[in-house]
Amino acid sequence: MNNNGKEDSRMKKLLLILCASVLALVSCEKQPVENPTNEGSEIVFDLNAILPDGADTKAVKSAWETGDVIFVFFSKHAAPKYLEMKWSGTEWVSTAKNSLSFDVSEMGNMRAVYLPFGSEATVSADGTNFKFSETYETYYLTDKMAYVVNGGKLSGTFIMQIPDGYVQFFLDNASADPAMEIELREPNLTPQGIALIAADGTITHTDPVHGAPLKGYVYDKEVKETGESKGWLFSGVLAAGAQNTSTDYHFTLVSGAWNTGSYYHKAFTGKTLQATGTTGRAVKLPALSGWTPITDYKPIDLDCTILVGSEYKRVYWASRNLGATADGPANNNTTYGDYYAWGELAPYYEDGHAYDASPGTWKSGKDEGYAWASYRWGNYDALAKYNSTDGLTILEAVDDVASTTVPPVGRWRIPTEAEWNALRGSNYTQAWDGTNKGYTVTRKADTGPCSGRSIFLPAADHRSYKNLSNPSTEGYYWSSSIYTSNLIRANYLHFTSSGLGMSNELRFSGMSVRPVME
Repeated sequence: MNNNGKEDSRMKKLLLILCASVLALVSCEKQPVENPTNEGSEIVFDLNAILPDGADTKAVKSAWETGDVIFVFFSKHAAPKYLEMKWSGTEWVSTAKNSLSFDVSEMGNMRAVYLPFGSEATVSADGTNFKFSETYETYYLTDKMAYVVNGGKLSGTFIMQIPDGYVQFFLDNASADPAMEIELREPNLTPQGIALIAADGTITHTDPVHGAPLKGYVYDKEVKETGESKGWLFSGVLAAGAQNTSTDYHFTLVSGAWNTGSYYHKAFTGKTLQATGTTGRAVKLPALSGWTPITDYKPIDLDCTILVGSEYKRVYWASRNLGATADGPANNNTTYGDYYAWGELAPYYEDGHAYDASPGTWKSGKDEGYAWASYRWGNYDALAKYNSTDGLTILEAVDDVASTTVPPVGRWRIPTEAEWNALRGSNYTQAWDGTNKGYTVTRKADTGPCSGRSIFLPAADHRSYKNLSNPSTEGYYWSSSIYTSNLIRANYLHFTSSGLGMSNELRFSGMSVRPVME
């Protein structure tokens, strides 16, 4: 080989070495950077977060507090890797979780979420989604924006906002204690929490149930900002029909356990709540001394959720029969209650004669007892209402004795056939009580926060003409649903010690009424 050939060979080797060196440098530049909490990290976080302007006082956060945490999720990083921003009192301190690391020139989208009561929450993976260790059914703040890691630095400012639809209620209570159970209910409000957060930042909420209880969280914002008493904060999503419009609100509040706690009612007439922006979405509720106690008919939450059209709603069951004077075992002087024909607003007998075999005194025009001659809506030949002409299949409020009688008037009603069937479903046990003569319907164990809650249905029998046949043996409870195959009849719940079922009976029959409330 000549010298020129040797020189060419040396040049080729040198070029190969240079290429290898360049490739090595390029490869090194693409290596992920270490977790920023580890020694030698090259990534620097310069992230900030600001609160919405013009926030309402009393119920909406208006300043960051030491220990507040914002969770940040990145579209380029699989669950459960995330960033935690914690407010030190003067600045945000960022800490990567679950070996989160970045390329030095990475770009993507990031989602920030602040949970007012979730500073101790952790994040896990649910498939490819992020999931919080606990579902917090309260309002939250969020923002989503693009990010770029530029020269080993990730910068940005989140402008945190309350998602549209959320409203908040602050209840004054100087002795508010997280150990105390407390719930707020209103048909226009729906509790909502974050179920999952997708890699692209899309938030999936828990399934909505209209009128389900809002959980109360102890909130001492008043103490920190004004020196006033602390209290309870409730948050929920406002129904579309109530947003930005004048609406009557009927709140029910339960303090303590379902069977031993205290029940209250509070009405707001013509109140307008906003569901967008930052103002107009918070209401300060008075202390419980300004509420009306509920003592006669407590609305018991059995987690009775009914599908109506395409939406679910929560129904609450009264603790006693209409006309009864006490809750508990079957007793014709206290817990049976009165007997009503379907669509009638009062019994046919005079007071004090509900359980007589042959009452000595019937009301004027009701001498035949529970019969067509006494029935205000006519008879099998001519029905004045709920007939084939008007097409009505459910009792209207004006003809519903529960709606017109039980306080707060207008909030209660007779259950539909579907609602009775829900209590007969697999989520409940139905146990005959041979000692107390009736059925105890109990929410099954391990079915959520309402596990073990129950109502008792005394076997009060029914009135037909002037007879009361089998008290303590059978139970008859009206539904508000007409029997569409024969309009002179309506549907009712019937039971004996052998079981419960739905049936239908002539509308003039006198039966028990167990009210429900939404």
